[in-house]
Amino acid sequence: MIKTNPNNRKRIEPVKTESMFKVRREDLHNFTREENDALTRVGPTTLMGNLMRQYWIPVVPTAHLSEPGGRPVRVRLLGEDLVLFRTTAGKVGLIGAYCSHRLAPLYFGRVEEDGLRCAYHAWKYSPMGKCIEMPNIPPDQQFIDEVQHPGYPCVERGGIIWTHMGLSKDLPELPDFEFLRVPDAHRIYRLFFQEANYLQVLEGGIDPTHVMWLHSPYDLSDEEMNEQQPAQQRAANKAGVKKTPEDVEIFDREAGFTYGAKRSLGGGKTLWRVNQFILPFYTMPPGADQKAARAFVPVDDENCVKWQVRWYPTEEIAKTTEEKVRESFAEEAYDPPTNSLPFGHIRMKAKRSNDYLINWEIHKARRLGIAGVNLQDVCVTENEGPGPIMDRTKEHLCAGDISTIKARMKLLDAAKAWREKGAVPPGARDAGVYRVRGTSTIVPDDVDWIDGVKDAMTVPAVT
Repeated sequence: MIKTNPNNRKRIEPVKTESMFKVRREDLHNFTREENDALTRVGPTTLMGNLMRQYWIPVVPTAHLSEPGGRPVRVRLLGEDLVLFRTTAGKVGLIGAYCSHRLAPLYFGRVEEDGLRCAYHAWKYSPMGKCIEMPNIPPDQQFIDEVQHPGYPCVERGGIIWTHMGLSKDLPELPDFEFLRVPDAHRIYRLFFQEANYLQVLEGGIDPTHVMWLHSPYDLSDEEMNEQQPAQQRAANKAGVKKTPEDVEIFDREAGFTYGAKRSLGGGKTLWRVNQFILPFYTMPPGADQKAARAFVPVDDENCVKWQVRWYPTEEIAKTTEEKVRESFAEEAYDPPTNSLPFGHIRMKAKRSNDYLINWEIHKARRLGIAGVNLQDVCVTENEGPGPIMDRTKEHLCAGDISTIKARMKLLDAAKAWREKGAVPPGARDAGVYRVRGTSTIVPDDVDWIDGVKDAMTVPAVT
């Protein structure tokens, strides 16, 4: 069992605190086309693509590639087509998808003990992409050392295969997320391929004012709605608080920011729903006993993979709870695997082409006739404008968008500092910045809310 030191729960000092609803609209930053392009383009030579390549990136859960010598998986990350495989000896490889000889698809190659052999002319590549055999060429004509085939290091931790796509040979520590520490039975991973740029999907995960509107079922009575909420939210409902928070306070952290949505309960108490944003693409929504995290991994400029993580820090997920969680995924069923496409095994049946299986009769009586919080988010974020990349020059931003604006500026500032000054991106080489949680906590009014939630949102360091 991993032991933690509770004395490491030091206060996370705010660098700058802002009250969202006290910001004047005329003071908000309006984004230019150049900034929008910089934020959304993720290829190898782009500003944001270079930033992302300084961080460890989750590829797939280990369970998606568990069999040594089994079927490879087609993936695309940051605009690069790759093939993921596990050798018969058990080592994971992530290499360019097309053979450096004549560009044959390595997906159809034969997985062997020390690498992947192309089916066309039998060139073989190590798990890091090094060409190690050219059997169709006489020994005196081989040029193995001249072939520079793409390949990236992989590490398995916490039931996830991670890769690092940067140029540095000095690899940093993996991020110290709490869910990577707990036993497999304490966590659930769900992945969804989304037909939208990563940023607009991420922005939905840090938007504090949409939750009680987009996800509020208008066809249920107040009593029925109340039963579906966590205990803290039921207390807020009983106190008659408004759906929109009274205020949202934000403070900067080294590699992101924390924001708390405030709802007064009366009697000298306030509910604070605390969300985390961590570079380059992580969020942590409020949670009580069960914790949650999200990752929005760029596939290319127009698609991303959304990770949903749920875990219990100190207790195994009870069977009834696990069944309830899995029942909530019923409307998020996957299409039959399409192995010819990158991430073809995690594409949902409900999609843009079938209106996300909306029930128009239910839609008449509630805000949105699409089942499930995740699909409701997908419906909106995949359709913010006519294309897969939102045109942010056409926005009319308001005070409720401060967290979105701040996330964009964090990304731009980190990317520019890396390109122009070589400044190490925040969190890229500091595993400790990921030791936080989202939380939903009731705080006495005479206690600073940051102090009131710090124990609930801070994960102790491992001793």
